[in-house]
Amino acid sequence: MTRLIDHPPIAVVAMAGVFPGASTLDQFWRNIVEKKDACGDIPESRWVARPADMVSALPAPDKAFHRRGCVIQDFDFDPDGFAIPADNLRSLDPMIHLVLHAGRQAFSTFQSAGIDKDRIGVILAAIALPTETSSRLAQEILGESFKNALFRKDTGLLSPLTRNQCLASQVTALPAAVLAQALGLCGPAFTLDAACASSLYAVKLACDMLDAHRCDAVLAGGVSRPDCLYTQVGFSQLRALSPSGRCAPFDAHADGLMVGEGAGLLVLKRLEDALNDGDTLFGVIRGIGLSND
Repeated sequence: MTRLIDHPPIAVVAMAGVFPGASTLDQFWRNIVEKKDACGDIPESRWVARPADMVSALPAPDKAFHRRGCVIQDFDFDPDGFAIPADNLRSLDPMIHLVLHAGRQAFSTFQSAGIDKDRIGVILAAIALPTETSSRLAQEILGESFKNALFRKDTGLLSPLTRNQCLASQVTALPAAVLAQALGLCGPAFTLDAACASSLYAVKLACDMLDAHRCDAVLAGGVSRPDCLYTQVGFSQLRALSPSGRCAPFDAHADGLMVGEGAGLLVLKRLEDALNDGDTLFGVIRGIGLSND
């Protein structure tokens, strides 16, 4: 189902992101202009099994067609300067690190001084796929008895290590909540999953909030950094992964998708407010088409 939703004009006043081969939007744009292919062999350290044991060029159960993907390498997360202790942030999943990195970049580049932080919201899209942390946690639990892995013998409660791992592995709630707390924002904050349309829904709901005057600014966007062995095998089993290892949207010779990861965030304000505040305008949203098959 598709329908067009009309809104009063909403301004895009800031943008930030980190993607394979591009830690900034400027580099991302240069890669597009220069037709740079961000696909490459996924590092063996990102898989819990040897690539040689997991790859089959022909369709086979529990195998990936190849180990090529679009993954972020050489990314260094700086946990300092947030409203959450750096040690706590370091323990979180790399997916959260991407959110915090892009969120801080976006939030620092628009006129926010005159806005009550209770009126700034965060809406993020994150498809509910296993993260590296959740996969490690599952391995530890399944590798021992359920009781020994989850419960302390003296109290029957979760052990501190496992509690921390459970927190770090959350996908469906944690990204937006952590970003809001880390930036000191107290408006509405939630993470959603609408499959491939997730980021579009995040922007649509942000426009709704601004239109209803529930917020005066909203950080909206998406993040993806799943356990890439899970997605590589999963999309191969679906026959959706490109057997040739080539990302070629809109190309007549395209033969499938390539697994990627990254984070991209926008800061949205009502156009009238953005003009009054002297914000830089990167674009104006005048309507949104929603679709989810």
